Amino acid sequence: MHAFTIASVLRENHEEVIRRWLGDLHGEIAEDYEEMLLTPMGRGLANKLLGLAVDYLGAEQYQLSEVVHQARDAARYSSYRRAAVGFSLTDIVATAVSFRRALNDTLTNHITPASAQEYKQLLDAVMALNRFCDAIVVGEIAGYFARRDFSGDDSEEAARVA
Repeated sequence: MHAFTIASVLRENHEEVIRRWLGDLHGEIAEDYEEMLLTPMGRGLANKLLGLAVDYLGAEQYQLSEVVHQARDAARYSSYRRAAVGFSLTDIVATAVSFRRALNDTLTNHITPASAQEYKQLLDAVMALNRFCDAIVVGEIAGYFARRDFSGDDSEEAARVA
């Protein structure tokens, strides 16, 4: 089992990742936010981030930073737009955390290590995905606060979250 094989599991089980992601969010975020995620715009971000996660797992060491920057920027831009229409930071970050779980759960659902070396490779991939998803969370938070700073929003929620 190589990094390419692990990345292939995510690519081949794309719909499962999306299903797990949306299923994990049901009842955990505002209903109107969940409805937005079911639209092409919501799925578009998930598709983009999933593609970047696959790229990250298959990237050479010198490429990792660029892939992370792309993911953080995509999350930041998306979060900015979602904050502009009134979604809370809690709901925005919950989507990123749920995305991480969906990636990890899909991997562990489809890979059964047969040796200590394969188990180490799976663990390394899960840890790499966690680092990748940390960048997504950072991007989500940055986008939310960029929007708040742009709009001068001093609402009670913005003050409570800051």
